[in-house]
Amino acid sequence: MLFVVVSASAFTLAKLHLAKPGLPKSGSIKLGDLYRGQTVFSTTCATCHGDSAQGGIGPKLAGAHISLAAAKAQIDNGGAAMPAKLVQGGQEEDVLAYLSTIFAPGG
Repeated sequence: MLFVVVSASAFTLAKLHLAKPGLPKSGSIKLGDLYRGQTVFSTTCATCHGDSAQGGIGPKLAGAHISLAAAKAQIDNGGAAMPAKLVQGGQEEDVLAYLSTIFAPGG
């Protein structure tokens, strides 16, 4: 009986992903996969923002106090030298997931 209770508890906790590292809450912004986002960032965004998002032609993003809503708006609308919609759909959601891990908390 104890085995059944422990097994059921372990299964329930695994399904809830309580121990799995998660992404910060994003409000109404849909986030994708942060690992795919890091790959998309490396191939699409790093040319301007640097390999580690430390800046270059584009601004430094690592540790920046930028909200995900502001980042999404910048991606969608472009600005300065950044073209609009450089990434879209699932790729945009993935990049936003990655950015959520490198922006300063409370951005």
